[in-house]
Amino acid sequence: MDTAVKLDERRQFYEIIGGKKYMPPSPILNHNTIIRGLYDVFKELLKGKKLEFYFDNVDVRLDGEHTVMPDFKIVSDFSKIADGINIKGAPDFIAEVLSPSNSSHDLVYKKNLYEKHGVKEYWIVNIYTRDIYVYNLKDGKYGDPVIYHNYSQDEINNIEEGYNEMLKEQIKITHIISHTFGDEIRVPVNKIFENLL
Repeated sequence: MDTAVKLDERRQFYEIIGGKKYMPPSPILNHNTIIRGLYDVFKELLKGKKLEFYFDNVDVRLDGEHTVMPDFKIVSDFSKIADGINIKGAPDFIAEVLSPSNSSHDLVYKKNLYEKHGVKEYWIVNIYTRDIYVYNLKDGKYGDPVIYHNYSQDEINNIEEGYNEMLKEQIKITHIISHTFGDEIRVPVNKIFENLL
């Protein structure tokens, strides 16, 4: 029982990482909008595949010392969810949405944890900069992330009128390509950030 994500005396959920208790920040509205956007996009792109999609209210027991509640996760190995209580072992895909108070937690601690436990693909979504950091596991390591940016129409117009050829090439990259679930899927970056307040 000491490793489960559970309620404390004030009825708040917490994670256990390395035996220490961490209180996730209360989500802002845009945080939930991003998670819903991730779900909508992946559910459509992965239609017909035998996968389960989970939000931040389901905990992941990576091992005896690490139980986390990632914002969004996808599982293909149904033996990891057989008890109907939580996910036991690493999901195939995890996305965390950054909040100002948890950025180092997701960028450092959780990234290292997910790498160690074999999460094949890990996304960090930054609402404020409209960036997505994509880590893909290769030979047991993540390496440097590929960073995708959701350009506003004003940014696109300014870049197209400017002289920076590298930025002109970057604004053409509008999809994140993933092979984590077999066939290549192309995730439109703008769909993840749709409907933000």
